[in-house]
Amino acid sequence: MDEFENIRGFKLGHDSGSALTGESSAPPEKARILVVDDSASSRLRLSKAVRNLGHHPEVAEDGAKGLERLQAGDIDLLLLDIMMPVMDGFEVLKRMKADPRLREVPTLVISGVDEIEETARAIELGAIDFLPKTFNAVLLRARVNACLERARQRARELETLHQIEQLTKAADALDSDDLNPMELGIRDIATRPGALGNLSRVLLNKSTMVYNRRQAQTQQIRNLLGVLMLLLIGASYGLKPALAKLHLADIGNPLGVGLYTMGLTALLLAGYATVKKIQWPQLSLKTAGFCVVLALLTLIPQVLLFWVAVKVPGVMIAILTTLEVFIVFFIATIIGMERASFRRFTGLMLGVSGVLVLLLPQLDMGAGAIALTWLALTMSIPAWFAGRSIWLGLPQSFDLDLIAASVIAYGVAAGILLIVVGTSGTFVPLSLPLGGIEVSVIVFACAEAVATITFVKLIRYAGPVFGSQKANTAAIGGVVWSVLLLQEAISLSAAAALALILTGSYFAAKKPPREELLRPYSVD
Repeated sequence: MDEFENIRGFKLGHDSGSALTGESSAPPEKARILVVDDSASSRLRLSKAVRNLGHHPEVAEDGAKGLERLQAGDIDLLLLDIMMPVMDGFEVLKRMKADPRLREVPTLVISGVDEIEETARAIELGAIDFLPKTFNAVLLRARVNACLERARQRARELETLHQIEQLTKAADALDSDDLNPMELGIRDIATRPGALGNLSRVLLNKSTMVYNRRQAQTQQIRNLLGVLMLLLIGASYGLKPALAKLHLADIGNPLGVGLYTMGLTALLLAGYATVKKIQWPQLSLKTAGFCVVLALLTLIPQVLLFWVAVKVPGVMIAILTTLEVFIVFFIATIIGMERASFRRFTGLMLGVSGVLVLLLPQLDMGAGAIALTWLALTMSIPAWFAGRSIWLGLPQSFDLDLIAASVIAYGVAAGILLIVVGTSGTFVPLSLPLGGIEVSVIVFACAEAVATITFVKLIRYAGPVFGSQKANTAAIGGVVWSVLLLQEAISLSAAAALALILTGSYFAAKKPPREELLRPYSVD
């Protein structure tokens, strides 16, 4: 236990100057003095003398009761008789010396002229001085004031040592990269004048500068890695519409294709979870319900993607996927998860404008136009993705590892499709050696698994706000893959729509919280 903490109730009063602590001189404070003597007349005489000195006396008739009162605290000075029944003064001093809480209480022993050896033994046991039983007021005042001043000086020394120890620990702790200077425990020292106060203020300000610099660097690294993860997610998610249109849509069996892609994705994610030793959730009704809903929110948009890819260009599918940002904002605002603002409402309007720019030309193309039914189905895909994103952000998902939950969800989705396809007898035949359909299924599942794993890592590392931008990079990736793999052209209206929707999603997306930098310490 720190010595400084062992001073029980001693009034430190700033009664003498200190170059280190900056304390100024002040008159002696009223002290609480305990008189322990088995003689009633001696107790009365000492109590009266103590009161005349301006202090508050308390009495005890033997050593045991005196020790009990000492342990209660708030005693500044002990006047102790040596020869007493029950427990003598020597035993009291021994127990005080053994108790860290009591050893700093100054003690004056009361002795007679013929008790020299006893007095010397008492001083060896820890008493500061002695007071003869036949004393006068001048001697009593001198001895009491000297003991109190010595105790105050000792308390100041211990306080200074305590402050130096705090500053030393704070200086050693500065090597920690993520240490907040507010956790150094020296702000109370910094408020005081003197050398230690100046040193603690310098230490606080220097550590604040280092902390702010490290926080800024950490944020920059986090943002850079977040951008790289977003690009990987965009390339993976954006590949799916192009693959769906390249080979898989021509099969005309979205349920059969979905069975293979969902099942293979579940196997890939399960392998990753096994290698990473991810903890699987305990089976419960709550966990099962969460995973079943997640499975449906994963299954439906993927089957819809294979379905609409027959009629809708890959570029248009990719552009419309950015609607996820707006739908998430709209739903979250309705259910109270998000707060509406002028900035985000402006983004929503820009997104709607982009969709209109993309769809209006279809109304004037006659036979070459895409049926509005197919466009409506395409726009429902980001709605399902938005529901999936919101579902993953609900409180019941917090006690689940998202990778483990995704494995279960993809497995459940594959199981549902297996039942449907098996009942209807609409399995998609696969062949060896691998052809375009088989390769597309494998690449599609790999892209889905990579995107899922990266998205979970992005949420863990950079936060859900950063993760909400995946729809934008997926749209850009989808446009690029559609141009490269499908040889599709980007019309002027599609380019304008993409620009409007991306701009709108920037405004509609939730802004990441700013890193709060610490201000340098200053004395008010």
